[in-house]
This record gives sequence, C-alpha cells and structure tokens, in this order.
Amino acid sequence: MVVDYPSSNPKLVTSKNSVATIEKPLTSGSVTILIPALNEAGNLPRLLSLLNETFQNLGYELPVLVINDGSTDETPKVLENLQQKYSFLEVVHHSTRQGVTQVWKTALTQAQTDWLFWGQGDLESDPRVDIPTLLNAVTTGVDAVAGWRQNRGDGKTGASQLANRACQLAFGMTIHDMNWIKLLRRDALVALPLELITHRYLLAILSAMGYRVVEVPTPWYPRFSGVSKFGYGRLVTSSLDFIRVLVWFYFNLGKNKVFSKLIWATNFYTEHLVVRRY
Repeated sequence: MVVDYPSSNPKLVTSKNSVATIEKPLTSGSVTILIPALNEAGNLPRLLSLLNETFQNLGYELPVLVINDGSTDETPKVLENLQQKYSFLEVVHHSTRQGVTQVWKTALTQAQTDWLFWGQGDLESDPRVDIPTLLNAVTTGVDAVAGWRQNRGDGKTGASQLANRACQLAFGMTIHDMNWIKLLRRDALVALPLELITHRYLLAILSAMGYRVVEVPTPWYPRFSGVSKFGYGRLVTSSLDFIRVLVWFYFNLGKNKVFSKLIWATNFYTEHLVVRRY
C-alpha cells in the first residue's frame, strides 16, 4: 500500500504544543537524526528527500545516521546511492539482524552529538513536521521529548496502551507513547544497561530515574512501503522484558521508592481502613 502525504499538515487531536517551525532551535551540530532500517528499500529514497526538505526549512543540516540492521532486500544498495546524493548521510551496516536495542548501542558509539533523534524508516512519521516539533519542545530542564501518535490506525493501539499504562503505574511515567519517535540527551543513555532495559522501556526508566520527559502530539501515517516488522510474538517478549526491568529497577535504583510506597500504604491503611475499637 502506498500512501502519499498531504501538502498541508494534518489536524492533530491535541495540537496546542505542536508546531512546524523552530522558535528556540538547538544548535545545528547538537542533534543526530537516527534512522533504523530493516528492509526499507522502498521507503528510504522518499525519507531522505523529506529529511533534505526538513533541513532546508530549518536553515541548517543535521547529521543523519541510518543503521541498516541486516536487511535482506535492496536496502544496502539504496543507501549506497543515497550517500552519493546527500552529504549529511552516514550509514552503518549490521551484517545480520541484531534488533532495535543493538541499533541504539551502535548509535551511541557512532554519534557524538549531545542529542539523538530516534526516527522511523517506514514513513509513518513525517520528518518535516516531527523534527521541528520535537526540537522546539526542548526547553531548560527537559531531558527527553516523546512524540505522541495521533489518529493512529495500525491496529496495535491495544497492546501499546497496555504497555504504556503498566509503565505509568510501575515507574511513574507520565507520557502516553513511549515507543515512537523521540529526542533524548545522549549523556542520559550512555551509562544505562540497554541490553536489560531494551528500547521498549527506555523512556520509562529515564522518567523513573528523575529525568524530565515531556511529550508532544505528532501525526501518524500508514506505512509508505513494505510490511510491518511487528509480530504478536513480541507481546510475550515485551512482557518478559517488563518483568526483568521492573525487578532490576526496584532492586537497584528504586528501593527508596518501594519503601516510600510501603510506608504510604501502611499509613493510609492505618488512618482510613482500620476500625479502632474503644
């Protein structure tokens, strides 16, 4: 299925904080655009064209790092051709598929900018709107910005809402969409055990550790070309990952929070639920 983008920005459900121009931009050398690619040969030419248009609108270029995670289609050849066309494009190839977490680890070794913007290779995100929107949300004290998909129609909202709700309860996360486009301070990530946390719970852990994570609404589009890599087997693995992350966090970083919750629960029980006998 091929879906083109409309010429104008779509109306968002909540668009008060969503803008397509930069009022307080980060400096041009401070952000790397990170794009994971697995069999995205049909999307990459259009994506790089949109990124180039984005930079023209911004007035400066940002480095773009595409990590080919062991693609078996024409992705490597397409990227080779695109590198000859766009000077801002850098490519790293994984010889075999290693997964999103390893893509993050590779990015942290290759990109040395202060911030990383996690994009999408499937064109469900429009960089002309989303990159300026997230950059503009960076103000003093903000450590990460999450995009919040509006009018999402990929049939995965139920599982996503369940995972987000679990992280809101377990880690005090306040955002609604933790596994979409995001902009993060690089130094907040380098010391984290990514193999354990995985990409799924990165923002939840940062939020629980006290980093300020904010969100902005962003439009969602159907995949431009190719097929989704999502499979229902991920529901099992993500559930197991959640248990591992929860145990790790509360035993290593969240002990005080656990004790605080226990004390609060005990006090609440004593004050409100216990019937005193006279």
